[in-house]
Amino acid sequence: MDEPTGRVAGLAGQVFTYLLVGGSAFVLDFGLLFILKSGLGAPAWFAAIMAFAVSTVWSFYLQRRYTFSGDLHVGHSAFRYGVLLATNMVITAGIVEGFDRAFDLYLVGKVISTALTTLWNFPVMKFWVYPKDRDQGLGAS
Repeated sequence: MDEPTGRVAGLAGQVFTYLLVGGSAFVLDFGLLFILKSGLGAPAWFAAIMAFAVSTVWSFYLQRRYTFSGDLHVGHSAFRYGVLLATNMVITAGIVEGFDRAFDLYLVGKVISTALTTLWNFPVMKFWVYPKDRDQGLGAS
């Protein structure tokens, strides 16, 4: 296999792993939310926070280990992941609220915001959160 073909195949595999890990995090989040709220009777807000926290840690470590194999120190990657997460949360809240107010379709807004964040998270994670080279990224932190 020539080098450009190998890079494309490698990128396709990386995208597949990214989507697989992200999908598993979604299933974990959704499943824990259901178990905590419907199974154990926890308040929805508490169940949502706990499920999201567990799935976020799950995703961070699996993306770091299997998808991107970054060279940046785990603390620096965790900080950058937190910045990305906070940005995604603000954008998601805005989209969901906008769809709720404009169309009474907050769930559609959630699906759209998830699709958008999934699209930009891959390059941000690849080149900034989990860079291969410690000097790589949009400024060292």
